[in-house]
This record gives sequence, C-alpha cells and structure tokens, in this order.
Amino acid sequence: MKTKASFSPRNARMTMGFTLLEILVASVAFAMIVLVIKVTLLESLELRERSQTRMDKLNSQMRVVEVMEKDLRQCLLTESIFASEFRGDTLGGGVSRTDQLEFYTLSGITITNQPWGSLQKVRYYLEQPMNDGRTELSEGLSLYREVTRDLNPSVQGVILPQAIANRVSSLSFQYYDGEYWQENWDSTVDETKLPVAVRVRIEFLRDKPQSENRSRSSREEALPSVQSTIALMSIPQIEEEEADGESPEDDI
Repeated sequence: MKTKASFSPRNARMTMGFTLLEILVASVAFAMIVLVIKVTLLESLELRERSQTRMDKLNSQMRVVEVMEKDLRQCLLTESIFASEFRGDTLGGGVSRTDQLEFYTLSGITITNQPWGSLQKVRYYLEQPMNDGRTELSEGLSLYREVTRDLNPSVQGVILPQAIANRVSSLSFQYYDGEYWQENWDSTVDETKLPVAVRVRIEFLRDKPQSENRSRSSREEALPSVQSTIALMSIPQIEEEEADGESPEDDI
C-alpha cells in the first residue's frame, strides 16, 4: 500500500531555499556593513597618521629650541678677543621678523683629533633655503645655526652653517636687562653686559590644507610657533658681580 506524501507551503519553502530578493537584501546589508567598517578604519588610520606627523613636527621644533637653549645657557662674555661680544639685531617688522643673534658659547663638543676646545662662536639667522642644486626655494625660510670653531683672529676660521629648521616665517629675539625687554642688544656699546634672559620666538608656515573646509578654518588659526625664555649664566659676569658686592669688612 502506497502512502501519498503530504505537500504544504511550509515544506515547499524549506526545500526551495532563499529567494533572489532575500539574497539581494542580504548582500546589500553585508556590503553596507563592510563599507562602514572600511570608512571607519580609513578615517582612524588617517587621523593616526596626521597626529603622528604633527607630533614629529612638534618634536623637531622643540629640538631646535633645545639647541638654542643649550647655546645661550653657556654663552660667555670676556674682555679677551675670543669672547668679546654678544650682539642681537632686529630685522624686518610685524609678523615677518628675521632677527639675527651672534655670541660666544661653551657648548662646543671637544674631539681629540681636533685643535679647538669647547668655546665657539654661534650665529642664528634666517635665509632663503637652498636645494641640492644650490637654487633658491620659495617656500618659507630656513633657520641656520652658523658655528665658528677656530677663533684665532689671524686665521680665517672654519664656518659651519647648518639648517636646523625649515618653513620658517619669522624669527624674533628679545633681551631682558633686568627691568625691561629690549629689541636689540650690543655688548660692544656703552659697556653693556650680557642680558639677564633672552626670549626666542619662531613661527612656521602652515601646512597646505587638503580640503576647502580645512582651508577656511586654517585661515582663522594663528601660525604654528614655539617660544622659550632662556636665563643666561655667565661665569665672568657672576664673578664680577660677586666681587662688586663684597664689603670692606670681608677683607679684614
């Protein structure tokens, strides 16, 4: 005796599987999920890259300030011909200052096979950057640290200029005399000594924005800059002040 199999819409659906419409809906939903994950991941990677680039630039700018602080903290001013002046000139004006500073310092590194010691002459200034072909580049200025190791006046010293920062728009120095901040300083005039402190401010060019929204917002932002106030310490000057401060009773 044969039994006849029962047929119902539910059994037919189970044997037929998914319809084309269901497959299309599932595919679209899966594609949207993948797209959202991809966009989120790309934005996260881009944000991480921008943050890393910004931190690298900030670290390089702070290293420039550290070099200047090291030179200024060990600056020297004596009556000899080897460390006889501390001179800072203000050039330009407004937001595009290109000041220069020249002084003697004990920050030089002594090398056994070199004839000079730690005393050296340092000059900071801005100049148009040069590429390998020695042609001028138009994007900002370069901050140069010019070092003279051989200070013998009878021999032309070895001058070693080095670009320590690029894309600079302004370099300014201010000098504290104990009461006021001065824009210029010259130790060869009126027997002035070293300033009590020096304020350094370096402004850099902005990076080119990648979109119109960023370009509009970047116009309203201030130029990226670093600033530091460095207290000077001169051994001959301190000894002279201590000698002037001694009373006659101390000699008895």
